Amino acid sequence: MKAREKKSSVKMVILFGIMLIMLVLTVAYSTKLQVDNNRIAKENANLQGEIDTLKIKVKTANNIENIESVAIGKLGMIYPDEGSCVYLTNLDKPKGNFAMALKTQAYN
Repeated sequence: MKAREKKSSVKMVILFGIMLIMLVLTVAYSTKLQVDNNRIAKENANLQGEIDTLKIKVKTANNIENIESVAIGKLGMIYPDEGSCVYLTNLDKPKGNFAMALKTQAYN
């Protein structure tokens, strides 16, 4: 083998080695990105589950029957009857049964 051919072969081996090293590094980086992507997708799925649970809790808490049961059970509130309402003037006093109108309006 001539010195020139030997030099050319060494250069080819070195070039091939560098290309292999770059390929390995690229694959390693790609694998790291895929692992990170999978981790983020899992976190996203967990957060979406939490969001769905919280939406259900909000709907339940905003339900008029739930609000009424908390108001009556925990806070001791009651619907007013005709004798427990105080008006500033007689003009402010509604005609008919105000308590029944309030109760009807709450459920509609």
